[in-house]
Amino acid sequence: MKKLIMSSLIVLSAISMVGCDRVEPGNVGIKVNKVGDDKGVGEVVGVGRYWTGWNTDIYIFPTFKQMKTYEDAFNFQMSDGTTIGYHIGVAYKVDPTKVTTVFQTYRKGVDDITDTDLRQKISDSLNRLASRMNTDKFIDGGKSDLLNAALKEIRDEMGSVGIEVISLSYVGKPEYPATVVASINAKVTANQKTLQRQQEVLQREAEANMLRAEADGQADAKLKLADAEAKSITVRGQALRANPEVIQLESINKWNGSLPQYMTSGAVTPFIQVK
Repeated sequence: MKKLIMSSLIVLSAISMVGCDRVEPGNVGIKVNKVGDDKGVGEVVGVGRYWTGWNTDIYIFPTFKQMKTYEDAFNFQMSDGTTIGYHIGVAYKVDPTKVTTVFQTYRKGVDDITDTDLRQKISDSLNRLASRMNTDKFIDGGKSDLLNAALKEIRDEMGSVGIEVISLSYVGKPEYPATVVASINAKVTANQKTLQRQQEVLQREAEANMLRAEADGQADAKLKLADAEAKSITVRGQALRANPEVIQLESINKWNGSLPQYMTSGAVTPFIQVK
């Protein structure tokens, strides 16, 4: 009898444990009946362990920030017909005061909502907005504009239900068609060549400026030297005119003592006055 009682207690304990669900901290649960008059009616429950049994399910909704990166790329078509693929990540959280609204709207847990409904809304928004933008605009800075516009649409739609979408982000590199990749590479090559030519022009201009500066310096030095010599001559001339005896003195100092051997009529013998 004791063994039977013990076995029964063990079985009942196992059954009770199997029929229990636990709501962890940071989450809110909604208890839903699967059959009966109150079938589908949700009761919000807080942190703790709850008996569910065969007639009850508890859906768990995290109220802290969740991150999800979708494995399959989102493909959206631009206005010029180009299809671009991009992996997208989403950050969101559930409003704890609207858990009942979330469940009544989608009738599923948050993971299923993220994998199906939220993904579909992101895809629809990207396709709708991408159809208004061409590929060149997308490549030249339009990627962030597209994602921000999609985020605004999804926030407005999901926020009223109780799911706050915090951010959308691109993950990895975009998947472009081969023709677009070739066009991008050609554009990059052309830009690099343009930059190289611009650098060469700047270098030649710098070298020419150096030569001009050097020539200007040399010309300025010559002008200054010539100006100094002219001023020196002017000063010397003025001094000699003011002191004519200096000229005679210099001539005497330079005379070697010899008189001219031939003199023309009327010539004056230097330094000697013949009476």
